[in-house]
Amino acid sequence: MKMIELKDGYGITSDGKSYTLIQYAIQTSKNGDEKEIQKSISFHSTLESALQGYSNCRMADLVSNVDLDLKDVEEAINELKEEIKTYDCK
Repeated sequence: MKMIELKDGYGITSDGKSYTLIQYAIQTSKNGDEKEIQKSISFHSTLESALQGYSNCRMADLVSNVDLDLKDVEEAINELKEEIKTYDCK
């Protein structure tokens, strides 16, 4: 499967027909062994839609971890828009 690596442990995979937004996570077994896994976050028919899903997840992560005022939110949104432009899916 082909993959686009994104920031903060996210990525997008494709099977050639659709896109899956994934997040890397560490899974610990009962005996304490750790391994990196890919958790499927959402499924999309277009790359543009998958990138929008990524943007939504990043904003949710940010808001859940930090107290923000409206100016900070606007700044974070603008930074995400600039990042997504670098992937230029059009």
